[in-house]
Amino acid sequence: MYDDCIVINTQFDMKVKFLQKDTRSAEFSFVAKYSEVPHTYDKYHYHKEYELAFQIENQGTRFVGDSIRRFTSGDLVLIAPNIPHYWHSDDMYYEDSGKSVKLVVFHFVDDCFGKDFFNIPEMSAAKSLLEKARQGIQITGDLAEEIGQEMIRIVNETGWKRISGLISILNKIGEASNINLLTSVGFSDSLHKSHNEKKITGIYNYIVENHFRNITLDEIASFAHMNSSAFCRYFKEATNKTFSKVLNEIRIGVACRELINTESDISQIGYNCGYENITYFNRQFKLIKKLTPLEYRLKYIQREKSI
Repeated sequence: MYDDCIVINTQFDMKVKFLQKDTRSAEFSFVAKYSEVPHTYDKYHYHKEYELAFQIENQGTRFVGDSIRRFTSGDLVLIAPNIPHYWHSDDMYYEDSGKSVKLVVFHFVDDCFGKDFFNIPEMSAAKSLLEKARQGIQITGDLAEEIGQEMIRIVNETGWKRISGLISILNKIGEASNINLLTSVGFSDSLHKSHNEKKITGIYNYIVENHFRNITLDEIASFAHMNSSAFCRYFKEATNKTFSKVLNEIRIGVACRELINTESDISQIGYNCGYENITYFNRQFKLIKKLTPLEYRLKYIQREKSI
């Protein structure tokens, strides 16, 4: 359950950036790259390519659209083009120069094997997968490890073995049942309407950057250049969530980190996360995490002792 804990560092750079990538060359039709780095790329960004990322050794916070979740080694995610995202490694990767992140990432465009390749009958599972990837997909269980190892092998392949490897991976995932969709339908649909992409992302950026203080509805509406009523309708239609629900989810995620990583008093954690009323903090925490803050902390401590 702790993989769902949101961990947010208030120093994150959440301004979305477009990254220009070149996935084709005289030798290859897509990019398959193994990296060993101090930490993952720590800028909120998007690009026109699909991204399949396997975290071999890494842990931290994964941002995909409106999904903000804890991740650990073995995390495998497929993201469609233009979805803002990044994996933020935990502080220990920034503080410990001897510790490094290991990951393998594929980048490819939908016509990398030809304009209509994914429309042929034999590729129906892969085509369905790429459509679902508009919400971001997390692959779980033994399949994630199996696919991760295949990705590592493909990095060193050339020629037709490289192509067949990616085709095999996409179809295996497409036929699997152990996958989780990450973003809400509304957020995904909104991102794929070009006039909404920048606005929705900007609103989420603003909430994340200012979650620790009182953000009023009038303030966030003004930021979006709308009146309060219009903003409420727009935000709910775009994300399938209310503004207050999103704000509470982000704040409770921050509380998760503090409960696990510090010995701070629970009331102080609530105040630090932006709650002026601790009774309300406790109520929201239990509503979202299905445990009280104290139960959450104790369960994590017990889990650590059993490892």
